[in-house]
Order: sequence, then C-alpha cells, then structure tokens
Amino acid sequence: MLHGTPASEGIGLGRVMIVEEAKLEYNNVTVTDTEAEVERFRNAVKIFCDNTAAQADALKASAGKKEAEILEGHIQMMKDPYMCGEIEKLIDNGQCAEAALEYMCDMFISMFSATDDELTQQRAADVKDLKTSMLSILLGVKEVKLSAAPKGTVVVAKELTPSMTAGINKENIVGIITETGGKTSHSAILARALEIPAVLSIPGITEKISNGDKVVLDGSEGQTYINPDEKLQAEYEQKRVAYLE
Repeated sequence: MLHGTPASEGIGLGRVMIVEEAKLEYNNVTVTDTEAEVERFRNAVKIFCDNTAAQADALKASAGKKEAEILEGHIQMMKDPYMCGEIEKLIDNGQCAEAALEYMCDMFISMFSATDDELTQQRAADVKDLKTSMLSILLGVKEVKLSAAPKGTVVVAKELTPSMTAGINKENIVGIITETGGKTSHSAILARALEIPAVLSIPGITEKISNGDKVVLDGSEGQTYINPDEKLQAEYEQKRVAYLE
C-alpha cells in the first residue's frame, strides 16, 4: 500500500494510464531576424489563448464556471503586457522565442515558489503549465490529451495540470494519482469538481507503476494499492458502492 494526500473523496478501481511529459528540447541559437522571431512568438501566444479558451469552455461544461476561471487566468497571464514586453525585449536582443519565454517563466516560478503562502505557490504551478503549453506550440509538440482515455482509466502523472484536466471525460476516468500537489492545488480542486477520486503526492509513483496495472485508490484516506488481490478488490468494490449510495 502506498500513501499520499487524500485530495478528492471516493473509491477508484481501474487500469493505469501513465501520462508522460513530452520532451521540450530546443537549440538555444542566437536569432538574427528578430522581427520574424517576435512574430513567431506572437502567433504562438494567439494559438495558446485560442486553445486555452476552448479548454476553459470544456471545463466550464464539465466542472463549472469557477473551475474554468483557472484556465482563463492562464490567458490573462500570457497576455500580460509586462511579461510579453520583457520576452520580446529578450528576442530583440537575439534570444530565440523558446529561451526568452523560458527565462521569464522560470523567473516568475522562482518568485512565486519562494513565498510561504500556499495560494501564491500555486501560481508557480500555473506559470509552469503555461510555459509547457507555450513551448509545445513553439516546438510543434502535441500536448497530452486525456479525452481519448478508455472507460475505467486511472490517470497517473507526475503532475496533473489544469490544461490536461480540461480534456478529461469524467465518465471514463475513475481515479487520479500524482507525484505532486496538495489539497489546495488545482489538480485537487478540479478532481473534486469533476467528482473523481484522487490521491496526490505519492513520491515516485510513475516509476512504481506500469501502464495497464490494476489499481485501487481511496481518495478519502489517501491510500493506493497496485495490482490488489481479489479479496482486497472485492472489499473496495463494496466500499465504492457504499460511498456512491
């Protein structure tokens, strides 16, 4: 049995789908045509804002207006004149769009992470999510989509971001397990809004589990069992029925 943070109540029984982070590597070359590079950055911002607005609409339908505001906040952050202005200054000085974006995002991540306030620390996770999405667009890397997950799926990830969660079909996802996040994290807030059992902050869970493994998770107690025997599985199936009733 593995123990983590109980983040969203309920019992989940299903098979594992590990969400692997895409490799976002790029060549940090010096740019000579800075005008074209600024234009490439601005096009990526537009695509990001359009994609995130669509994700927010999907989240509004599946979870609620308040939860969708998390993603709407990402749009406002990316449109922030100071952030965009500083990124464009770095590009004008010869940095590629990826490096300029990463530099500014990492600066905000460090700043927000350094505080003792949990809500401010959560903003660091928002910037990290934004950075990943923007780098994916700039590099032409497709982001993880959970909308195609089959019925009875337990999603396992290092971190479940709001942009990932927006694509969840709550009819098919029976549980969420992550390596990071607490009760006030956006992963937890969105899991509760979608009424999906979730256990967060299990160190190294993506290394301890494999795709297709059977798993039982108790989002009320923060417990997770990998490939449980028939007796334990039957016990938790009864608990699940009792909880739903």
